[in-house]
Amino acid sequence: MRVKKIYFLLVCALLMTFVIHPTRHVAYAIDSSAVGGLKTGSTYYLIHYNGEQKEFTINESIKLTLTGWTDESETSANGMIKINKDSLSQTKNIILNVKDEFLKVPVSDTENIYFHLKPSDSLKVEKGTIIAVNQNGSSIEKVETINENGIVVEDQGLYYYKMDANGNRVRITKEEYDSLNSGESLEQEGANLFKTQAVSEPQKPSVSYVTHVQDVGWLPKRAKNGETSGTVGSGKQVEAIQVFLEDSPYPNSGISYKTHVQDFGWMEPKSNGETSGTTGKNKQVEAISISLTGEIANHYDIYYRVYAEKSGWLGWAKNGENAGTEGFVRQVEGIDIVLVEKGGPAPVSDTKPFLSKPTIVYQSHVQDYGWLNVASNGQMSGTMGKAKQMEAISINLKNTTTFPGGIIYSTHVQDLGWLTNVTGGNISGTVGQGKQMEAIKINLTGEIANYFDIYYRVHVEDIGWMDWAKNGQTAGTEGLVKQIEAIEVKLVEKGGNAPGSTSKPFLLKPTIVYQSHVQDYGWMKVASNGHTSGTTGQNKRMEAIAINLEGSSSIGGSITYSTYIQDMGWVSWVTNGQISGTVGLAKRMEAIKININGEVANYFDVYYRTHIQDYGWLGWAKNGMVSGSVGIGKKVEAIEIKLVPKGRGDAVNPNTAGIKSKTVFLDPGHGGTDPGAVYGGYQEKGINLSVARKVKSILESRGYTVYMSRETDVFIPLLERSQMANNVDPDIFVSIHTNSTGSGANSKNGIEAYYYQYDPAYPSKINELFHNDPQRIAKSIELAKIIQQTMVSYTGARNNGIAGQTFSVVRETEVPATLLEIGYINNDKERQKLINDGYQNTLARAIADGIDKYFAAN
Repeated sequence: MRVKKIYFLLVCALLMTFVIHPTRHVAYAIDSSAVGGLKTGSTYYLIHYNGEQKEFTINESIKLTLTGWTDESETSANGMIKINKDSLSQTKNIILNVKDEFLKVPVSDTENIYFHLKPSDSLKVEKGTIIAVNQNGSSIEKVETINENGIVVEDQGLYYYKMDANGNRVRITKEEYDSLNSGESLEQEGANLFKTQAVSEPQKPSVSYVTHVQDVGWLPKRAKNGETSGTVGSGKQVEAIQVFLEDSPYPNSGISYKTHVQDFGWMEPKSNGETSGTTGKNKQVEAISISLTGEIANHYDIYYRVYAEKSGWLGWAKNGENAGTEGFVRQVEGIDIVLVEKGGPAPVSDTKPFLSKPTIVYQSHVQDYGWLNVASNGQMSGTMGKAKQMEAISINLKNTTTFPGGIIYSTHVQDLGWLTNVTGGNISGTVGQGKQMEAIKINLTGEIANYFDIYYRVHVEDIGWMDWAKNGQTAGTEGLVKQIEAIEVKLVEKGGNAPGSTSKPFLLKPTIVYQSHVQDYGWMKVASNGHTSGTTGQNKRMEAIAINLEGSSSIGGSITYSTYIQDMGWVSWVTNGQISGTVGLAKRMEAIKININGEVANYFDVYYRTHIQDYGWLGWAKNGMVSGSVGIGKKVEAIEIKLVPKGRGDAVNPNTAGIKSKTVFLDPGHGGTDPGAVYGGYQEKGINLSVARKVKSILESRGYTVYMSRETDVFIPLLERSQMANNVDPDIFVSIHTNSTGSGANSKNGIEAYYYQYDPAYPSKINELFHNDPQRIAKSIELAKIIQQTMVSYTGARNNGIAGQTFSVVRETEVPATLLEIGYINNDKERQKLINDGYQNTLARAIADGIDKYFAAN
């Protein structure tokens, strides 16, 4: 009986070996039993090779380089494998043969890697993972195509094999595989005996799973044991999953899983086929976590991975670890799940299984408030609209498990400049010193810098929110003395879109440079930022100058300037490094005007002062004012120029910044064919001219430059008088007249003065720009008042006060102007005074002294 039983078993085995499957075909990759020596979980690489030199990334620690065929027979190829593992690095030269067997390369004491080579017209690498190897010789392999970077570019799915009668592996269908391993193809007593033997073997559990996919719903078929569920590469999100533990031989065993869902976060754990996620809400699953429960967890590990939007297949997670992404808003599009016996080889991963976006947190110390609450991920820290300076900041990274690294930052502080870099969580800036932060630089360090850019922007006094800086660029201002009031900081995936404009995150004070041409020396060395150019104490004249702005592309604008040159007067304005003045003509520079234009003028004032012959250093001028001397023949010997933050400089006084002979335009009323008022044998035009000549004589003796509309008895039209004055650009205009009531002798007497008062019935003809200028009107009133009071005081005449009128000469003149009525010609007593030379001298001295008083006040 014993022999009979053994014979029967052999017959059964032969029957199993020779069962014929009509759909069998040769395997895609390995043509012999070479794979037979590999165990469940093993990974091999099939290289379709065309002889080119190529480097392949196998996984995160192994790289393979093929350098070409060893000879023309193309039966073997030269190669080199680099292994970086556990802080050790090694390089091995290898030869891959074109044969059925695998080349086994030891990676460590417990890990091997297998390669197989096939000639081909094109280069391609296929990665095979042994999912299952059964005692009857059948097996399952997961096959993927990878690129040279080790990234899966095509998932070919699961392949099923059996061994034929000759010991060769042949590919079969899943149904054939299931039938072969269920024993349904066995018949009669041999089959029954096989089933008995199969039952006696330990039962192997399996895992199946199904996904709910956007626009599709629940997929019609469960995936199983490493198959993919979902729609990889179609851009459709997985919205829910169900996972089933099947055929577990262990009592009280189960499976637990949860999903991280858009807008919901981590959902409550589900188990054994329950739905985790959402349906009908269009919310994407972004990560999963799966665990075995009960006794099975002591015997098996559960591995799983996800295909994530933008990332592709991530690495394998196991036993409750997270797989997917968090904080990136990336949908899961497919999942693989597989059970591996404890201690068995794990599926190989060359990427991280879970990507969790780090959090950037920051806290600012603000004037009068102290440390504010912690802000994070682009929130504002600081204040707006309260004019409170940020004085210090602390920045840190949290949740850096998947992207290790750190952060460094430095602040530019009032009076201190750039401080030394500090690292995460430390304070940069000052506390308790009342010093404002003006700029900041932030950067990432370590691995996290390979995956993220750090963006930041600041809210600056008088400017508002500036544009975004990133990765160590400067945000804020330098040299403008403007406080940072608030800040926003955020992480953006490497190469992702910036949170907003990045065109101007930083404003840097330009450098003002200038060079003077000096008598006997020629062009001097370039000076900058308030240093002296020229000479002092050597009696050498400056003859020309060139000025420019340099060193800042962040602030646009230009600098313009004009010089007052001996015998030439003011020369035309030039700009940005051009020469103003003369070279080789021996003409002295006597004064200068400098201005800045464009954006730079919004942030700075230009200050300058000159060293003048016989006077030394004059006071500072700014923004187009005259510095130097005009009309007194004094040479400029040296100059200093600087930019000062807008509104932060000292006050300037035009009277101390420049020296010039004040210019007065006198207008004796009437003349020629226009006698003016006539009474008692005297004409107004003669009295006006006589007094005006006396005023001119006094003023010129005091150093004034005096022009007159007429110095003889000629007729000058009213508009022409004003135009004459405007052409010489005087400091003031004084028109002298004699009054009259217009009818016979009268008792009315006294002195009065007039300034321009707007009357829409009499619009300006040649002075539209300045006729009603408030500053001109105010100074005209002041001029009229001072001269009126002085004349009344000196002559004892009746004070008829000052008043506004729209007389042509005071309306059409661009400068402060007054019209004086020095007395009534048709009042007999007052006329006798007006024609008296001594009284005219008194009037003239009063007018001249009044002019002196006006200029002393202005």
